[in-house]
Amino acid sequence: MTSAVESATPKKIGGYDKWEVESAVSTMRRAAEIEKDPKFLAVVVKEMNKEADKLEDKAKLLVTTSVKLRKVFGKKK
Repeated sequence: MTSAVESATPKKIGGYDKWEVESAVSTMRRAAEIEKDPKFLAVVVKEMNKEADKLEDKAKLLVTTSVKLRKVFGKKK
C-alpha cells in the first residue's frame, strides 16, 4: 500500500534514479542555454579553467608527495 507521501511515479527511469535523470535533463537544458550566450559562455569557460588549474596543482602535489614518500619508505612490492 502506498502512502499519501509516495507518488505513483516510478523511482527509477531506465534503471537510474528518477531524480538524477531529471537533474541531468535540467543540466543539459541549461548547458544548451549557456552555449547560446557567447558572453556568458566565455565567463563560464574562464571559471572552469580556474577549477582545472586547481585540480592540476593538486595532482602535481600528489605526485610530488608520492615520490618523496617512496624515497622515505621505499616502494612496496
